Amino acid sequence: MVAPHQDPVVLHADQEHSGIRLAIFVALFVGLLAGFRLINVLLEAFAPPTVVDYAVFLSCVGSVPFALLVIWALEKVLKRYWHSGLSIALDGRGLTIHDRRDGNKAPPPTEPTMAWAANMSQLRWYFKVSGYARGGRERRISTKWFCLAAELQQDESRLSVFTFMPPEKAAAWTSDPKRAFHQINLAEIHDTSVRSRMGPPTRPTLPTHVLQKKDARYWLAERRRWEFGIELSPEDFGTLLRAADQATAPAPTPTL
Repeated sequence: MVAPHQDPVVLHADQEHSGIRLAIFVALFVGLLAGFRLINVLLEAFAPPTVVDYAVFLSCVGSVPFALLVIWALEKVLKRYWHSGLSIALDGRGLTIHDRRDGNKAPPPTEPTMAWAANMSQLRWYFKVSGYARGGRERRISTKWFCLAAELQQDESRLSVFTFMPPEKAAAWTSDPKRAFHQINLAEIHDTSVRSRMGPPTRPTLPTHVLQKKDARYWLAERRRWEFGIELSPEDFGTLLRAADQATAPAPTPTL
């Protein structure tokens, strides 16, 4: 079987980890203060007297886009250089999960978590991020977006990965029958009452009628994704699935 990658390709997971979110939160306030001060100084130095009278108001208004620009640029830089410590490496042998979170000093694995040369099964599903009590990053994205997920299994090893995409980008994956994405509706199992939304978001126990349906395996896989799934960027999610597809594709029949 042909290996999809000869040189290691590292997919960094959880790019919007808690450290980056805290840094962005602090940077927002710093940006507001810095923007206010900078604009106020510039107005007092160069603006005509009729404008200087409104310097405080204009500085307050102008500090908002200034702060947003600062955190936008900072987020781009932090995501590139400050990783969560959890990653998936793709090389010629297979895929390997590396976990350096919380100061984990364990030596790196010598063998891949999943080998391209061995049998590997895939399960793919997606759902709209609306109609249920959302948690974590789900709360920070539009309710029009979709969550796309995949579970790779080889012997006793399972890898559950997911990403979030806007409708137009998700359609490129979900509308292609060859990609085999199955849609589920989380609102089907969630209590949508106001009382249920007051508490912390959880995944309810799967009811019997769901477990008896033909697509029960997707619901069970979604439960596992919620518990220990690895979030990837849309680009890295696509890279992983394409590598897995290439590894599991049947070898071409030799011509006589």
